[in-house]
Amino acid sequence: MLAESLIALAGAGGTALVGAMATDAWQTVRAGAAGLFRRGGAERQRAIADRLDHDAELVARAAEPERVRQGLAPAWQVEWEALLTEHPELAEELQGFVERTVAALPRVEQNWTQNVTAHGHGRAYGALGGNVVVHEAAQSGASGAQPGPPAPGGPDAPGGSGGSGEAAEGPR
Repeated sequence: MLAESLIALAGAGGTALVGAMATDAWQTVRAGAAGLFRRGGAERQRAIADRLDHDAELVARAAEPERVRQGLAPAWQVEWEALLTEHPELAEELQGFVERTVAALPRVEQNWTQNVTAHGHGRAYGALGGNVVVHEAAQSGASGAQPGPPAPGGPDAPGGSGGSGEAAEGPR
């Protein structure tokens, strides 16, 4: 199974790749993408190049190119995931490809997708182009223990006894 960081990289690769379709940067991006698939052999590289051309043509002809890009991005994420599964050593090259592609895109095409997941009682924070600052109130008590996750069904849970269920902002 692929590490979450590589899955996220594959997602960024898919988003960047389809974002470049039907833009002035496309030919350079296409060559870079096809080049990354060279490790799969000449036949696979040709198949990928043909698919790139087909998908770019779909975007170019579309009345709503962004809708087509949104439909194509997950498929290209799967392609990048398959490549990284076979050749995990390509992660740095794919990262460089994503960075170069995003830098070459017209400002309007520099769209980002971010997935932030927390499991169990974990917390997850995410930001695009900014910072995340988290302030937590110190918990009083002799134990000096750090605040833990909320108890299931506790006062902060929906339907709990903690009030209206609406989020409130604390002091800054």
